[in-house]
Amino acid sequence: MGLFGQNEITGIDVGAGSIKAVRIKPGKRPALTAAAMIEFPLGSERESVSADLRYLLSEKKIGGGNIITQMPGRDLTIRSLSLPRMPLEELREAARWEAKRHISYPLDTALVEYLITGERRDGAVEKYDILMVAAEESRVREHLAPFDEARIRVSAVDANALALRNVFRLRESPGDVNTLVVDIGAGKTEINIFKGGVLRFSRCLESGGLDMTRAVADAMGTGLPEAEAKLRSLSPAASANEDQAIDVVRTRLDGLLMEIRRSVEYYKTTFREKEVERTVLTGGIALMRGIREYFAGSLTGPVELDEPFNGLSCKDALLAEFGPIAPRFSAAVGLALRKA
Repeated sequence: MGLFGQNEITGIDVGAGSIKAVRIKPGKRPALTAAAMIEFPLGSERESVSADLRYLLSEKKIGGGNIITQMPGRDLTIRSLSLPRMPLEELREAARWEAKRHISYPLDTALVEYLITGERRDGAVEKYDILMVAAEESRVREHLAPFDEARIRVSAVDANALALRNVFRLRESPGDVNTLVVDIGAGKTEINIFKGGVLRFSRCLESGGLDMTRAVADAMGTGLPEAEAKLRSLSPAASANEDQAIDVVRTRLDGLLMEIRRSVEYYKTTFREKEVERTVLTGGIALMRGIREYFAGSLTGPVELDEPFNGLSCKDALLAEFGPIAPRFSAAVGLALRKA
């Protein structure tokens, strides 16, 4: 039945560069009933996110109740843990005490949740594999402030990485394969690794598409809007002799790829895995010309763009408008697919 039975659910992804929102009706084949996006002006502070949220929900008819939003990875601590099997009421408390080892703020200011991802026997001990997610309560309240100002009641707050997991699970039967999902947004990049549809590793980098745009603007001596237009027109796979901006973009992407490879090596060592078999790209930078081929030159296995609308029943008009930029909607779709 899902979290809200058969009622429609709205997923709202508030990022550094835009707000993406979708409305999905649960069912055997979930239906995308509405979608919208508001882009923030480049190089200026957002005047009122709350006003943008009110506009999306009223003028764009994204919908009233059952609203889910997300916390970005930079504000979360996500760890895969193994704990001895115990009664579930004790497991919650054990997860909180485990969180204390991984967070830098007092435990009494932390919100801690967990998911049981598996059960196994380690020698004579039966264990739970769990995914622990912790956030400082003040950071959650800060993220929800625009919704409070707009008098919008949020039904649940999810982790961005878990929203991406929901899309991944809907679209395919993942099997026992290690999949790297790289979400490159305007203000951050999240590196997530799933095995069999289970999130096992998550890391957030404090850089994204806006940093790349600023670097191009500095190299070209132009403003951010011109640099953004330039970024959308070039391909990192092209010859550097064709355009000076290509070299700047490559430098940024190479730094990102180095961090991705480091994360993959850490994952392989920690979880004793031989390889990460495939890569999926989401977020705005995933739409850059030639980026899939450029990443494929540095990563193992095929590299593909996320297709969050696959697996959904969609109106032709919505697909025509938002299908070409579908990877930007991955988190919003995943939020609207949330289940209890």
